[in-house]
Amino acid sequence: MLPDTINPNVSLLDSDHQQVNFGRWMHQCELIKSFYSATSVFVIQSIHSGFEIIVSSMNETPLFTSGTLYPLDFSLFKQCIYSKPEGDYQNLARFMLDELPRDFDGIQYILSRPIAWPDGSQFGALCVLNPHMTDPLSNAAMLEPFQILLQQDLSLLCQYHRIESLSMRDQETGMLNHYGFVMMAPRQLNLGRRFGAHAGIIFFELQSPKDTEKPLEEKHHRLLGNLIQDTIRTADIAAHYTATQFVVLVFVDSERDVVHIMKRVEKQLEQQNHALKLDSSYSFFTPESSAKLAPMMEGARSQLLSMRPAVPDTTTPSASATNPGAISSSIDSSLYDNPAADSAEL
Repeated sequence: MLPDTINPNVSLLDSDHQQVNFGRWMHQCELIKSFYSATSVFVIQSIHSGFEIIVSSMNETPLFTSGTLYPLDFSLFKQCIYSKPEGDYQNLARFMLDELPRDFDGIQYILSRPIAWPDGSQFGALCVLNPHMTDPLSNAAMLEPFQILLQQDLSLLCQYHRIESLSMRDQETGMLNHYGFVMMAPRQLNLGRRFGAHAGIIFFELQSPKDTEKPLEEKHHRLLGNLIQDTIRTADIAAHYTATQFVVLVFVDSERDVVHIMKRVEKQLEQQNHALKLDSSYSFFTPESSAKLAPMMEGARSQLLSMRPAVPDTTTPSASATNPGAISSSIDSSLYDNPAADSAEL
């Protein structure tokens, strides 16, 4: 299966994929064009809106250039993409004049080889227009090394996305993600306790704007994440805990400082966007406290408005029956009770 962060129906040109070297792809097209003395060589991708040319060889005329889109019902490209693995060689004379766009005027033959994603699904095809070949079947095999190179790049792209999903950074905000918080918070809390610091766990969550149909967007959460990072100190730890929630481990002098941090973030958010409303909650513990991190997090998180159980209505079935997701699942304490963090010599 492809990583969840890759949508095969979205063009590679519409995404920032530094792992795909389009310059190298273009160079491969130039080599193929020279080898076959072809009119043009290009790579097409099948996307939700049709067939898009991703890269192409240099042409004297502005045809088959990167970004050119052909309709989904274009039968020629369908046959190229869904052909047998060893490729296809087609004589365009069998097509009616109205079946091919004007771009194909003067094109007599097309040699193609399908390109697949790592999971075997079809990505697109490598196409050679008007190749000069004495034996189409044997000469078509020369496309295989280029096909393999392109598919290896797609594999590297998928591998990068998988590694990124396992990293400790949240792609949306650049903060720690849930996994990163699990790894770093217990050790940091233990270190703070040894230095006699008070600590607090704060949860932040944006509330959907009232009296408006505009839902919360990614930019709103990114704004909140930036404000949190600008507010806390270097020793504190902030993470994008869930899609909508942020968690912060802060080290303070007193409980009043925790409340002050919450109010400061709320005030700055109002200055940036007065339509957004912030919900927050916290737990506080002293250095001599033996409370574990997971229960403190659960206590703070459960105070958020979105995490409180629905008030049962005596005239209707119970809230648990009508809204099974109203009561949130508890935080897994085993993730945060890190023996290495408790016993490490820091």
